[in-house]
Amino acid sequence: MIAIVEKGNTRTKLSVMDIKANIIESNSWNEFNLDLIHKFLSKDFQDIRYCNTSRNFEVIPKNWHEVFSTSKWPIEINYSKNVGVDRLAGVTGARVISKKKSLLVISCGTCLTFSYLNANNSFQGGAISPGLSMRMKSMSDYTSSLPLLEPDYKKKVSQHTSNTETSMQKGAYEGMLFEIQHRISLYKRVDPDVQIFVTGGDGPAFAESLEYSIFANPNLEAMGLFAQWSYEKNQ
Repeated sequence: MIAIVEKGNTRTKLSVMDIKANIIESNSWNEFNLDLIHKFLSKDFQDIRYCNTSRNFEVIPKNWHEVFSTSKWPIEINYSKNVGVDRLAGVTGARVISKKKSLLVISCGTCLTFSYLNANNSFQGGAISPGLSMRMKSMSDYTSSLPLLEPDYKKKVSQHTSNTETSMQKGAYEGMLFEIQHRISLYKRVDPDVQIFVTGGDGPAFAESLEYSIFANPNLEAMGLFAQWSYEKNQ
């Protein structure tokens, strides 16, 4: 079995996978806690892969193998070396599902990222903007009158709102939804066959409202990190 530990800006995720890339167990925490993680690592693992996409440095056990953007990947990377490992893992995981077509991976996490992999397996980057929680927090942080709210994951059909709170919720959610829809339309305009993938913690809330044929998969990054491990092992 392979264990994959993903440390993000807001949560840490552990995926346990068999040698056929099937996820047999998955857990997540709102903090990086080695004691919690080790409770699920009591078995013998062929490898433990670790990627850190946050700015916080963590001391990890010596038997863990950290994956970087400069590691060996089964894709061509036409981007600077500071590309997020999560973005590379996302498109690599999507390539496991879709073998030939171009791919657009939309990750709805702390940030909203669009990552494009063309049909020639070349990573072409894409846009980055604030995620849903960040949008809510910024309205509170940069004004003196707006409250700090938890996101509301519902599309409001009516344009009528009854108070400041519902106006903020509507603006944050639908603003992000409209951005995703418009970005997809731009990619579709230049690449009609591009396949759309949605992932990330907030992914399901937006996948339901999109008017396109998409693949919603919360485990793309874990699948991509497994594929990276398999590729590196066979080099």
